[in-house]
Amino acid sequence: MGARDMKAAVLISLGAFTMLVMLVVMEHGKDYAAQVSFISVLCLLLLSWLTILRNARCAQESLAEKNGQLSGRIKELEGLNDALEGKMQERTKSLVTLQTQLLQAEKFSAIGQLAAGVAHEINNPIGFINSNLQTMQQYAAHYSRLLGVLNKLEKALKDKDQQRVAEVVSSWEKIRKETNFAFMDGDVNNLLKESMEGAGKIGKIVSDLRTLASPDRGKMVAVNIEALMESMLNIVHNEIKYKAELKKYYGEVPLIVCNPQKIGQVFINILLNAAQAIEGKGVITVRTYAREEYVYIDVTDTGCGIAPDNTTRIFDPLFTTKAPGAGLGLGLSLSYDIVRKHGGTVSFNSKLGEGTTFTVMLPLAVPVYDTSLQWRDYERD
Repeated sequence: MGARDMKAAVLISLGAFTMLVMLVVMEHGKDYAAQVSFISVLCLLLLSWLTILRNARCAQESLAEKNGQLSGRIKELEGLNDALEGKMQERTKSLVTLQTQLLQAEKFSAIGQLAAGVAHEINNPIGFINSNLQTMQQYAAHYSRLLGVLNKLEKALKDKDQQRVAEVVSSWEKIRKETNFAFMDGDVNNLLKESMEGAGKIGKIVSDLRTLASPDRGKMVAVNIEALMESMLNIVHNEIKYKAELKKYYGEVPLIVCNPQKIGQVFINILLNAAQAIEGKGVITVRTYAREEYVYIDVTDTGCGIAPDNTTRIFDPLFTTKAPGAGLGLGLSLSYDIVRKHGGTVSFNSKLGEGTTFTVMLPLAVPVYDTSLQWRDYERD
């Protein structure tokens, strides 16, 4: 019985009670009616109490039923939540895998663009090392003749054969006139020095390439950011030297903790963009400095600048103004993500027709590489 039914029952009871009292008063008088009224009131109260108890029991049973339904619904929601969390974890893993693949694709794209230039940079020292070795081979032949004369002279002296000694000395005079041993003595040292420098240059290029191209193990290490920039400049040297004069102003900034492979790729992307923005001959300036709790790396070019319509899209993935095949349009986008995960930022300032400055800001404090910031899963400042 609901509240409306109980109210109706009470009203009917009150009506019946009123009629009963009126009848009793008419037949038996007021005293008798008072007794009947008292008994009737007790009965009415008892009836109301029983009605309340019945309603409370019905409400309790209804509440228990609804609680059971609610518990079932909660378990169902918990199951859905667990399934959703599982899907979110799978999505996160997929995004991490996708970002890694995109990073590798952009890295190999950059290496592909640099391959011809790097091959040229390696071929030059190999060329003069090969030439030096050929010259030294000729020198070795002359020294071999000299050694043969000395052996003959030694044997003639041991045999005390004066005629043979005179013949050997005569042949030595002939060889000495034909061969400039004084020049050879000085030139050998120069050839060895040049060859060692060339081999060192090749080793440096290979080492820098390994830093950029080797599998990323996600290690955060203390890095001299200026030395890292020098390594990346060494890799892109052939791309820059025909397009721009390179100026460097290093502020001898403190070491920072970072992933050198990822930050190295950021530098490669920005330096390549700077070189490609220059038509004809220009200037690329690299500057480092520290302010408060951050290290700053500026790369400025005197290229074409960025059109105002493109400034809001410059860090968007797959956005590029380059010709088809000249890039994937991921370099700056991935660079932005890499620096953000290091606790820093990438910003730029550009004037159309005058040039562009990209600024990489990295924290001096040891950062926690934020893997929760997935590709495009955050709001930019």
